[in-house]
Amino acid sequence: MRGYELSVEPEGAALRMAIRGRIEIANAQQVLEEATGHLEGEGRRVRLDLSGVDYFDSGGGVVVLGLRERLRERHGDLTIVASTPEIDGFLSLVDEEAVFGPSARVEGPRENLAERLGATTLAALAMGREVVVFTGEMMLGLADAIRHPSKIRWRETWLYMQRTGIDGLPIVALISFLMGLITAFQAAVQLRQFGADIYIANLVGLSIVRELGPLMTAIIAAGRSGAAFAAEIGTMKVSEEIDALDTMGLDRTRFLVTPKVVALLVMLPALTVFSDLVGVIGGLVVARINLELPAQVYFRQLQWALVPWDVISGLIKSVVFALLVAGVGCLWGFEARGGAESVGRITTAAIVAGIFMIIVADAVFTILFYYF
Repeated sequence: MRGYELSVEPEGAALRMAIRGRIEIANAQQVLEEATGHLEGEGRRVRLDLSGVDYFDSGGGVVVLGLRERLRERHGDLTIVASTPEIDGFLSLVDEEAVFGPSARVEGPRENLAERLGATTLAALAMGREVVVFTGEMMLGLADAIRHPSKIRWRETWLYMQRTGIDGLPIVALISFLMGLITAFQAAVQLRQFGADIYIANLVGLSIVRELGPLMTAIIAAGRSGAAFAAEIGTMKVSEEIDALDTMGLDRTRFLVTPKVVALLVMLPALTVFSDLVGVIGGLVVARINLELPAQVYFRQLQWALVPWDVISGLIKSVVFALLVAGVGCLWGFEARGGAESVGRITTAAIVAGIFMIIVADAVFTILFYYF
C-alpha cells in the first residue's frame, strides 16, 4: 500500500494539490515523482493542501522542499494553503537556503614554503625530544627492573611473553621454513653447475643464522607485537586511562612499558633460535629431495661451516631488535590523540617505524661485524 492519496484539480489560474494519509521516508520519493508528474508547462502556480496528512516526518519535508525546488526551476511557485501545527513546526526548522543554496567554500590561510618548512622542522624537533625522553625513561625502567626484579609486574610480563612468543611460533615457523626453502632452491641452481652441491649447507646455514633468522623474526615481531603494544597503549591514551595513572602518581613506564620490553627481550632471542632451526630444516628438505644429499652429510657440513660467533651475533641482533620493536610500539602508543582514527594511525606508524629501525640496525650491525 502507498499509504497516501494525492488529488489534483484546477483552481483558477493555479493548481490545487491535496495530499492525505502518511508522508514518510518510505514513500517520499514516490509522492514527489507523482506530484511532479502533474506539473506541466512553465510558470505553474501550485497551492498545496496538507491538512489531511496523518503522519509527516523528514520524508515529508523532502517532498515539500523538492516540489518547491522543481517549481522554481520551471519559474513556478508553491504555496501551502492548509496544514497542521505539527507540519508547520517541522517546516519552520528547515533552512531551505542551506539545503539548496551553493555550498560555501572555506579557504584557510595559505602557507608559503618557509612556513611549511619551519612547521615541519619544529615538529621533527619535538618528536626527537620525545624520543630522547622516552628512551631515557625506558632504559631507567629496565635498570630498575634489573636491580629490583620483585618490582616487575610478573603477571603481565608472563602474559606478554605468551602473546609475543608462544602465540607467534606458527607464523615464525612458516616464514622461516619458507625462507630456508627459497634460499636453498636459489643456491642449488648455482652450486649444481660447479658440482658443489654439498656447500648448500654452508650457504643456508650462514644466511639463516647470521641474517635471515634474526631479521625475519624481528619483522614478524614488529607486525605482531609492536602493533599490539601501540594499539593497547593508544587505546588507553584516548580513553584517558594513562592520565588517571599520572593523577594517582603511578609510574607509566613501570606499569605499561617495562613488562612489554622485558617480555620481548626474553622471547625474541628464543624465537630467533627457533627460526634458525626451522630455516636450516627448510634447506635440508631441498638438499635431500632436490640434490639427494643425506641428512648426515648436510648436518656435518653445517657443523663445519658454523662457528659459535655466527649464532651469538644473531642473538645480539635479536636483543637490539627487541628493544627497538617494543620501544617504538610503546612510544607511538603514547602519541595517540583523539579517538579510534588516531589509534589506527599510530598503529600503522608503529609497524612502519619498527621495520625501518630494524633494517637500519641490521645494516649497522653488518658493517660493524664486517670490520671488527
